Amino acid sequence: MSFKYVSKYGLIPLFFFACIAYVIFFITNSENHHAKAMGSKKIHSAHADYPVLSTVTELTYKADLIVTGMFTGNRVPKFYTDENGEIIVRASTSEFEIQKVHKGVVYDKIISVIEPAYEDNNEIYTIEGYKLMNKFDKFILFLGNTDEGAYRIVGMYQGQYNTNSTIKINSMDGNNDETEYFGSQSEIKHYKRLKEQVLELFKNN
Repeated sequence: MSFKYVSKYGLIPLFFFACIAYVIFFITNSENHHAKAMGSKKIHSAHADYPVLSTVTELTYKADLIVTGMFTGNRVPKFYTDENGEIIVRASTSEFEIQKVHKGVVYDKIISVIEPAYEDNNEIYTIEGYKLMNKFDKFILFLGNTDEGAYRIVGMYQGQYNTNSTIKINSMDGNNDETEYFGSQSEIKHYKRLKEQVLELFKNN
C-alpha cells in the first residue's frame, strides 16, 4: 500500500511513516504547501493523506505503543529525497525517554521517534500542523512500528500531546509560532476534543 503525490515532477510514490502519510514540500507554489511568517520563523505547512480519528478509542486502537515521557533534547534531521536527490520531506528523529507505558511492550527506556516536522534557526517545516516536542514538558505519544529503527507518530498531530503546556493553541491564521499545534481554525477544534479525551484517560493513569 502506498500513496502518490503530485509534485512539479509528476506523481512520486514514497514510503513514509509506514505507508500512513506521505507528503511533499514543494519548491514551487502548490495547494498542498503553505508558507507563512509567524513570530521569528517562517513556517512551511504541508498536507498529507492520513486517517482522521474521532475518538481516543480509535487512536488507541491504531497505536502499537502508547507512552508518557519526555524528549531528551537529542534530535537529528531525517530528510527524504526523490530520484534526483531533491529533498521532498523534512522530518526529524527524536530521542524520547519513557516514564510510563500505557499500551504495548518496549524493552528500552529510551526510544527513537520519527516526528513529521523539522526546524532550524530560520524556518519550521510541519506536516499537518505537527509541532516538534520540546525538552521541558511531558508528552503522551501514540506510536506505530516501522522498519526504520524508530517509531512513528500515529495520525500526525493526533498522536502527540503535551501534558504540561498552558500555551494557547494557535492556528495558521494567526501570527505566532508559540503553540502546541499549527493547524487551521477548523482543525483546532478536533485537536482540542482529542486532547481532552487523551488527558482524561491517560494523564493520571
